[in-house]
Amino acid sequence: MRIFILLLLIISQLFSQQQKPGTLSGVVLDSETKQPIFGVNVLLENTFLGSATNPDGKFIIKNIKPGKYTLKFSAIGYETKRIEIEILPAQETNITVELKPTAYTTEPVVITATRREQTLSEIPISTHVVESELISNRNNLQIDDILRYVPGVNMIQYQVNIRGSSGYSRGTGTRVLLLFDGMPFLTGDAGEIIWEAIPVWQIDRVEIVKGAGSALYGSNAIGGVINVITKETSPRQNLRFRTYFGMYDKPYYQEWRWSQRNRFYYGGFASLNLSTQNLSSLIHIQRGIDEGYKQNQNYHRWNLFSKFKYTFSPYSTLNLIFTYLRQKNETFFYWKNLRNALRPRDEDVGAMVNSERFVTFAQYKKIMTPKFFYTFRLGFFRNKWNDNGTPQNRSTAGLTNSEVQLNYQPDERNYLIAGIELTYNTVKSSLFGRRNSHSIALYLQDDIKLLPELSISLGLRNDLYKLDSLKYTGQINPKFSAIYKLTQTLNFRTSLGTGFRAPAISEAFTSTTAAGVTVKPNPSLKPERAISFEVGSRFISPIILIDLSLFWNHYWNLIEPVFDTDGKIIFKNVTEARIQGAEVGINFYPVNFISFSLGYTYLFPWDLSENAILKYRPKHIFYANTNASYKFLFAGIDFRFISKYERIDELLKLIVSDAEARVPIYVVDARLGIDMKRFKIYLNGNNLLQYNYVEIVGNLAPIRNFNLSVEYEI
Repeated sequence: MRIFILLLLIISQLFSQQQKPGTLSGVVLDSETKQPIFGVNVLLENTFLGSATNPDGKFIIKNIKPGKYTLKFSAIGYETKRIEIEILPAQETNITVELKPTAYTTEPVVITATRREQTLSEIPISTHVVESELISNRNNLQIDDILRYVPGVNMIQYQVNIRGSSGYSRGTGTRVLLLFDGMPFLTGDAGEIIWEAIPVWQIDRVEIVKGAGSALYGSNAIGGVINVITKETSPRQNLRFRTYFGMYDKPYYQEWRWSQRNRFYYGGFASLNLSTQNLSSLIHIQRGIDEGYKQNQNYHRWNLFSKFKYTFSPYSTLNLIFTYLRQKNETFFYWKNLRNALRPRDEDVGAMVNSERFVTFAQYKKIMTPKFFYTFRLGFFRNKWNDNGTPQNRSTAGLTNSEVQLNYQPDERNYLIAGIELTYNTVKSSLFGRRNSHSIALYLQDDIKLLPELSISLGLRNDLYKLDSLKYTGQINPKFSAIYKLTQTLNFRTSLGTGFRAPAISEAFTSTTAAGVTVKPNPSLKPERAISFEVGSRFISPIILIDLSLFWNHYWNLIEPVFDTDGKIIFKNVTEARIQGAEVGINFYPVNFISFSLGYTYLFPWDLSENAILKYRPKHIFYANTNASYKFLFAGIDFRFISKYERIDELLKLIVSDAEARVPIYVVDARLGIDMKRFKIYLNGNNLLQYNYVEIVGNLAPIRNFNLSVEYEI
């Protein structure tokens, strides 16, 4: 009996020993210099367990369930590496890993294109990624400044245009869907993008998907999708500060000098990372002031951004995000005339808007098995603003969005994604009245590997949308794409899909007079519709990436503002259009310390309804930049060219003096800096040629300006 009890105790002790989690620790070194690498991301794949290396190159991950894992190492400037490890119960496993330096991670991981992580060579549609390092080096103060150097994209003041999908409709609607960590980021009333509400210095990367994305993302993705992905909360505690100070040069012409002194802009941020065993958090506060290079254009703004990550277990995690913008800004509608290009009309002097925007959302992710996980998202966007016009305009909108997404890989040949998305929107406004809208959507996608070299993707999304008292409307949007790998470095791709965009509340119900024009409602608006087709090829090697594409897009029922018979402006479905074109992008890394990139897009945008060129679409877009770094020094220069718009709104010619004063755009920006890891200095010069141009009629674009910024991390 005693022997039996002893054996039972031994067995129970062994069993309890097996249940105890293990620990993984190690050091990451540069394979050439053998020096430790700071800031390497270390992740146990198919779990939420991970860490980052400290200044000594060391990392530690605790509470790991015993078993075999794939460990992933990634860092800017180094090749991504995966190794197989085994974690033993109640023991610490110690490893040393060496990473190979590279000029650039030639295959960034992209989420937005297919709603799952894939490397660039696996994606069957045109996609571009802007990394955080370039955003920081350029000292971009808003997201729209980042997009001004993305191939195929041009900004018409604050309205984004991907491959000619959008014209210009000031402050109303967008044909490009902006996502913020995967959640829609559009206002509920005007359906517009508030660029300044996004904390630019907490961005990890920006993913731009070109072409109709409605088969996966629904309304507003008719022209493409932009996903802003923020930095992960850090498992280590740190404090970051950044401050900047900038100055506008004096205007080129003496008669444009409305101020007796140079105008300034300045601000900065502080961010704090804190962590406990299961909770990591990021708190970011930002202040910005711009005196404006134009009269009646200054702004004062506060931004608050926070992100919390709670890890329930290695297989379930919850992210909470909150962002808040409070802003007071003067409003420059358009110039008085060309001789007074930096002065507004006399009646617009003093026009001002006060606004508050906040977004809060939660994302819960649960890994059920290595082949199945689900994600639940719930978000709310509150948009409130008022102006000092006569009468005073004001609006408050609340947009709620919820989504459940399932990812399942039953075998090596198939990867299934399915989901349901619900939205509900309420608006109370002096311009639009009391309005509401709601929608429901179901989507399904199957990525199929037919051959080792050939993969296809089939998708379908059904959207049902209701705008206030109007009838339900919707559309079923299918998509097909394929990619064929001819070699390890060369692939060919094709994609075909449809898209739609439901009218914004502002387009259907606006009733106001502003800046000398009167707008009346049109509740009979129908959704815009599109079909998009593309063929392309990518060549990816360690020193060069070449992306070529030909595209064809057809649009029906495009909504445009037009003069009605009574002389008032009304939004109508007036345009059928076809946009064809070609695009080439090249990234070249001849040596570790220097890189070159360029992008050229040719557009043939044709208005089939009027048999004329489409308004506000350039035929040629060209971007080029080079970046160099040596030890702790770095430098870069950017150039962009956008051909002159051949056609603009005829109604604007009646309202805006000298509306025909527009030219091709030539802009040169440059930067120089010092990067000491924890201490960084950036010097930037924008529009160095002091080139005078407009993106939208009657609004002179930013004149030459310089800024100095300093960042320090504790």
